[in-house]
Amino acid sequence: MSSTAPLADATTPLLQSVSEAADGYVNGALLRKSKSENAVQKWNEPIINTWRVLATFFSFIVVGANDAIYGALVPYLCDHYELDYASVSMVFLFPCLGYVTAALVSNWIHARFGQRGVALLGSGLHLFAYGASTQHPPYPILVALFVLAGLGSGLLDAAWNAWIGVMEYSSQLMGILHGFYGLGAALAPLTATSLMTGRGWHWYQYYYVMAGAAIVEILTLTIAFWSARGNSLLMEHHQDGDTTSWWQTLRMSPTIQSLKHGATWIICIFIFLYAGVEITFGGWVFTFLVRERGIPPFTAGIANFVYWAGLTIGRVLLGFVTSYLQIGKYAVLAYLTACITCQVVLWLEEDFGVSVVAVAMLGFFLGPLFPEAVIAFADLLPKHLHIAGIGIAVALGSAGGCVFPFVTGALAKLFGLQILLPMVLLLLLLALSSWLLLIMVSRRELS
Repeated sequence: MSSTAPLADATTPLLQSVSEAADGYVNGALLRKSKSENAVQKWNEPIINTWRVLATFFSFIVVGANDAIYGALVPYLCDHYELDYASVSMVFLFPCLGYVTAALVSNWIHARFGQRGVALLGSGLHLFAYGASTQHPPYPILVALFVLAGLGSGLLDAAWNAWIGVMEYSSQLMGILHGFYGLGAALAPLTATSLMTGRGWHWYQYYYVMAGAAIVEILTLTIAFWSARGNSLLMEHHQDGDTTSWWQTLRMSPTIQSLKHGATWIICIFIFLYAGVEITFGGWVFTFLVRERGIPPFTAGIANFVYWAGLTIGRVLLGFVTSYLQIGKYAVLAYLTACITCQVVLWLEEDFGVSVVAVAMLGFFLGPLFPEAVIAFADLLPKHLHIAGIGIAVALGSAGGCVFPFVTGALAKLFGLQILLPMVLLLLLLALSSWLLLIMVSRRELS
């Protein structure tokens, strides 16, 4: 009689659903998987997948709102805590610690507790951070709460990207998934600005809205993924007879193995730069328009909304276009070139109407870059390393969305906020260079 209990709906490695990924690793040891675990997943089969995909879509609304709300709050945080640009930039920088932590623990959490564990922990961290922020704590504590929110976002971001990234019609689904991220990012600054300027809300009162969204997030994710538990029983059974040293275990872990592939580092750099562009521009453009170009706060809030709305539409629409043309890597080159053009127009032309169009088109062409990078990475990395590799690329790469807004704020203290536009342009040029490098590496590996 077997001593191993059935794992009902045990979670397989998130990106290990294709037929070539017949085997997986636990503490560096090879574990055979059944054919059912290796089938390419569909968004609508079985029916539970439909509810899970919908739950991840709502989760990405919260993740997007979390990332975008900081920019709308910057002027109000400056006034409330009497901060300069460099000090207030900490709200962009310190969530990076959460993303880095997510990169280190996401593979273990998923293997041990499954998607259910990721759902509970990620959304639970959101709820705790937002609830505590409503009490407008001292600034250092507020920053620490944002670190916890970043950890929650990092776990959820990596998990849902990895799971949906190799489903059938992955380009379309990833476009829609990130479209919901953009939707949250578009609505959060607009609603926050409207409530603070139109209804006299304090900045911290908006976190009641965020906490309410986090309650819905934790309920929907937990219900949808409740049966998606991890391989803890299998891991414990394997560990009982494990005689390998800790050094061998570490060396053979999927995380370390994935770092041996050049594609991992290149994608990390690309997403690091891309996230820097997206969050730096989205985070500072509101303050830039208000303080550098004299735009009223409500009007600047609309411009900020237009940016995130353009990003949302671009992710959905261009995701379908890219999938139809079947030229993903080269389409990214075209999108990056369009982004650079929009940024140059915005820098040189101060007319508000032209600026709004340039801001919207910048968001539109930025939209598909992140999901297409994840899909390209999935094509290059060995299947059994997907969960670890994508987790590192998403979590550490997304740290760029924390580092570069902070650097921009620090430079703005010295040179003024007009540094925003050349900073974003430089990041776009570097992203273009890194993607060209990725194309060369992928050609070499396929030859």
